[in-house]
Amino acid sequence: MPQLTEQNVREVLIDASMQKAVFLYFFVDAPECAKATQALTSAITDSNEYISLVTADISQPVAQAVAMQMGLQSVPALIVFQNGKPVEALQGDDITAHLQETMNKYMPSETDLKLREALQDEAAGDVSAACAKAAEAYKLDNKNLQAKHIYARLLIATKNLDKAKEILDNPGREESESSEYQDLLSALNLALKAQDSPELANLAAEYKQNPTDELALKYAAALVNAGKKADALELLFELLKQDLSKAEVKKTFLDILSTMAGDPLQGKYRRRLYTLMY
Repeated sequence: MPQLTEQNVREVLIDASMQKAVFLYFFVDAPECAKATQALTSAITDSNEYISLVTADISQPVAQAVAMQMGLQSVPALIVFQNGKPVEALQGDDITAHLQETMNKYMPSETDLKLREALQDEAAGDVSAACAKAAEAYKLDNKNLQAKHIYARLLIATKNLDKAKEILDNPGREESESSEYQDLLSALNLALKAQDSPELANLAAEYKQNPTDELALKYAAALVNAGKKADALELLFELLKQDLSKAEVKKTFLDILSTMAGDPLQGKYRRRLYTLMY
């Protein structure tokens, strides 16, 4: 980890804090600083993507000069820099007592990290994996509107319309007035209207008259495209109950399940299939 020197003050404090938080730690090599030094050097390593630890030995002239400029009276002391300016300070026992709490302010939460992964998966074209990550993020913090809206958008994209409707129901006043929520609601309503397409009705009638596996698979695919995954699963499950050796039916059934991460129906139908198999 970098140490404060006359040559690197601007680089490690001002410039670096434009990219991520810099924790500038003033100390002396003495027992009164040992606990804070151990806590900081253990908690903030060079591999930390969000916080940089810079140490300033107060016995050195440059550290003394910076400490005086900041009005520090004693060590150990911790000054947090962000965007080139000091934004927070801890001294003495408060460093160890409030270190994790302070670090959490400058690091993304587990929810944020899951959302970041979800968006990366979506950008890579794996919408199903993205939806699964968004489901995890929403489960971690269902009060987080960003997590809720990203999850809802991905549910609509993967035709999990019942689940999307469930989480978009009963919004708070502020949320209901937001443009993002209104856009999601419009997308959901359009998708729900598509459920009642003439093509789907025709396939339903055709399958009823001639219930072959080929038509069942075609009808199930149309149900999925219309956001009626539960109906598609039930249709295919009835066929598997009659004959578990129907390989294409079983494959399609499992393919549908793989797109339903975060939906309780996924677990329900997996358990029903395993009961049939074992």
